[in-house]
Amino acid sequence: MEKIKDLYHQYWDQIIAWYAGLSQLHQYGVFFLLIIIGLFIVSFFIISRVTK
Repeated sequence: MEKIKDLYHQYWDQIIAWYAGLSQLHQYGVFFLLIIIGLFIVSFFIISRVTK
């Protein structure tokens, strides 16, 4: 379990460092894409439940 936590923190730190290194415009773009992807996933689950 400790190894999994260490890997998680290592990758999380790398992602945060990458995100912080982007310009503000690119940070907004990444944030926007994450929201769009989240909406697609939620809509997929809602549509799959409705069509059952």
